[in-house]
Amino acid sequence: MQSTLVVVLTLRFLVVGDNFAQSPSLGKDIVLEVIATHTTLESEDKYVDLRVFFDGTAEWQSSMLSNSQKTKRLAVKKTLTQDEFMRIKSAVTEPKLAAVGPRYETRYAIVDSYTEWMIKIQRPGQPQIIQVLEFSPGLARTMKHPYPDALVKLGCNIKKLRVDVSGESNKLLDSECKRALGTAG
Repeated sequence: MQSTLVVVLTLRFLVVGDNFAQSPSLGKDIVLEVIATHTTLESEDKYVDLRVFFDGTAEWQSSMLSNSQKTKRLAVKKTLTQDEFMRIKSAVTEPKLAAVGPRYETRYAIVDSYTEWMIKIQRPGQPQIIQVLEFSPGLARTMKHPYPDALVKLGCNIKKLRVDVSGESNKLLDSECKRALGTAG
């Protein structure tokens, strides 16, 4: 019986360890979770775009479809600075964010690839889930379907924190996000 339990626990650890995008116990330890699904004409990849914990740590994972190595998924865990943690915590606790709708789509034809975010925010009672197809506040505004300000602030903070955690290029922040975050450019 005891050896069976060890095998089951070991197998569970291996499965969870191999699938970083699988949510850990989406309990009270997670402030924010963004699971991204990157879809192309040929394939689909689900990964952790950003996960922030109440202890001030964050996780990020590259998409297999955008990773130049293509054979190995890159993953990073980082302890956030107090400023980084407070910035994302402020965006998540914005009272107007609790009232945003459950789904937002970019209003143009997506031709060959797109990314969809499944955002989960820990709330009393149950998590708030917001799906965003191709987060692009500038395009949404141009197409006369602007996102609520609270969603723009959250989405831009997600992109900024992902850059901070992953070490990716800051070029991922467009002018609309730089404006929403109050940064130069």
